[in-house]
Amino acid sequence: MAEMVMELANVSREIAEEALAKHKEVWLAVDALMECPVVAGDKYIPPKPKVNTGLTSEQEALCQRGRWLQDQVNVVFSVAHSKTRTLQGEDQQQVPVYDRVPPPSPEFAEVEQHELQQDSGEKSPPLVRQCESLH
Repeated sequence: MAEMVMELANVSREIAEEALAKHKEVWLAVDALMECPVVAGDKYIPPKPKVNTGLTSEQEALCQRGRWLQDQVNVVFSVAHSKTRTLQGEDQQQVPVYDRVPPPSPEFAEVEQHELQQDSGEKSPPLVRQCESLH
């Protein structure tokens, strides 16, 4: 693989091996070793604007650290959740969640039917706007 990186990036064996050790993939190593050519039009491209967040450098550092920490927590939660879902799925042969909802109990069905019958016979009072009721 080092020969391929040497050939594609036109670098020495030592540099190719270092890039492979660092990036682990041939295409990533080659990408890291390739240099962007300087083009005359680059001087017309403005730099990316920096957003003024109103934070001090210390606050920005704390926010970045907090974001990193939250990302780590999210990764752990995602892995734990996927393992839980996998364990549940083994017991129930990967049935989607909406298919696992138990059917309603007979008592619930009777109450629901009774409420539907009551609603169909009654008329609701006419809607009155609040501003009309004040006059």
